[in-house]
Amino acid sequence: MVRPANVSRPALSLAAVAFALFGVARTTGSGWLIVILTGIAAVVALASLLPPFGLRKVRVSVEAPREGTVGRTAELTLDVTSGGASRPVKLLPLGFEGPWTGVVTPAHGRLPLVPLRRGVYTSVLLDVRSAAPFGLVWWKRRVLVELARPFEVGPMPINVRLDAPRGSEDTGTDDGRVASASADAVKTVREYVAGDPIKLIHWPATARAGELMVKELEAPVAPVLCIAVDLRTARLDDVAVEGAASRAAGLALAAINAGVPVTLLTAEASGPRSGPVSSAGDVNRRLARAIAGGLPPPPRGTDPIVVSPA
Repeated sequence: MVRPANVSRPALSLAAVAFALFGVARTTGSGWLIVILTGIAAVVALASLLPPFGLRKVRVSVEAPREGTVGRTAELTLDVTSGGASRPVKLLPLGFEGPWTGVVTPAHGRLPLVPLRRGVYTSVLLDVRSAAPFGLVWWKRRVLVELARPFEVGPMPINVRLDAPRGSEDTGTDDGRVASASADAVKTVREYVAGDPIKLIHWPATARAGELMVKELEAPVAPVLCIAVDLRTARLDDVAVEGAASRAAGLALAAINAGVPVTLLTAEASGPRSGPVSSAGDVNRRLARAIAGGLPPPPRGTDPIVVSPA
């Protein structure tokens, strides 16, 4: 729906001149003042009535990036048309922080914005305004644009202290294993090959075989940091919930940067989810989809760190 937005200062000045001329013409009866007043009235009428018709023809398509972060600038790719005509318009994304962007249709370009809330966006609401052709009276129209792919906005990570991953000795076979094997765990023994370190010689096997035998060691099992992101809270406190998501993001990224594998336990609209994350993008997308709800059980052998609004 097209609605009036605002009247520009030149339009107000023109209206003031028209009223002044009307007063003079009424007093003096001057014919040429009536002619000028009629011309001004025609311009004001056209400036007020033409923009809504052109604004109804404006079409906007938007392509969003795959992901974003609260408080960090992202860019939408826009295509703006108006039925083949050239028309100046201004656009502003609603629900985000960003400047007005002016274009002349048809136009293709980028619209900067800063996400203010975490979540998965499937559409973008734009405030589109135009005062064409005279630029005197502005009209506005809200345009809801569906995105071809969701725009996943994760929390702004905050710095947290990274403790050593915790777990039991029962590692099982889940992806949530913790370190239970050391570099000294022997996988097998084999014949010595020139260049093998002397410290790897397996002396009991050498004595039995009568020739040098060396140990092949089990690769150490990397510790896993299991983070349970429980966004349930007894009271409606968005600040506390978003703070918990930001702490979880900071903790996961600190672990990944330290080379520690991370498993996230979250609740999503489709249900509980447990899975590894290996990059900042993985963390961002998982926490963008995280909601308040029941969490899955932790992988066997892990003691998860619970991050919650409390």
